[in-house]
Amino acid sequence: MEHTNSAHLWAIPKNSPKKLCLAKGYPYKVPKASYLFRSGKVSDIGEASFRGRMPILAHGSNRAPEQLARKFSDGANEVEIPVTYGWLEDHDVVYSAHVTRYGAIASTLRRVEGCRVRVAVTWLTEPQLARMHVTEGANYPFGRIESVALGLEAGPAEKLDTVFAYHSRHGCLSRAGAPIGLAALEAEGRRHPALPQEAVLALVRDRHHPEDDNLDSHILKNVDDAKRRASLIEKLARDALPNPLMGFHDRPAG
Repeated sequence: MEHTNSAHLWAIPKNSPKKLCLAKGYPYKVPKASYLFRSGKVSDIGEASFRGRMPILAHGSNRAPEQLARKFSDGANEVEIPVTYGWLEDHDVVYSAHVTRYGAIASTLRRVEGCRVRVAVTWLTEPQLARMHVTEGANYPFGRIESVALGLEAGPAEKLDTVFAYHSRHGCLSRAGAPIGLAALEAEGRRHPALPQEAVLALVRDRHHPEDDNLDSHILKNVDDAKRRASLIEKLARDALPNPLMGFHDRPAG
């Protein structure tokens, strides 16, 4: 994600194969069940303490242990983050109309009546939330979503009607006038198409850089050239679907 203070962000690999894995692998592998992230490792959720923590919706890479490890790597202190799964009613997770600094097309939440999607909740302390704000940058304003129905599979509550979240300011990537769901996330009642990351990367390449006959080369150019990436984001904005999120109220990240 674009951010003016890149020194405080996690580092992008210099090795091209690793860069490609980072872009193509989004939103990354996750455990099948709720878990406790503990200093880079996955532990049983039964060992988690939820005291003093806020529920932050995670619908993309923040669900994944490897991304949490990148964002919260701290060799001096043990980092614990409970991650619980649940089904969010009348919403879906779709692709945002922008390219991240590491080359992936990231996710955003969209209101979709009759659809339910399996998301995660990261339970963060105030210092952890401050760190997460830095890693999300200006692309994802932070706020509170009210009047939702989120049934949890584990954790301190069976259901949440209010949750905090980051919501993309770029709108939704579109195809034939419809949003595109993340195939990596389980959903029921999804009426629009869903694609895996690599297919969406190819769609963006074909639409805006057809001269790039090699997808890997296209991805690497977007990662290595910030001006090209910014230009591509501007192009994506032209046919992006507006995505105001019902019940979402911005909250200053600080």
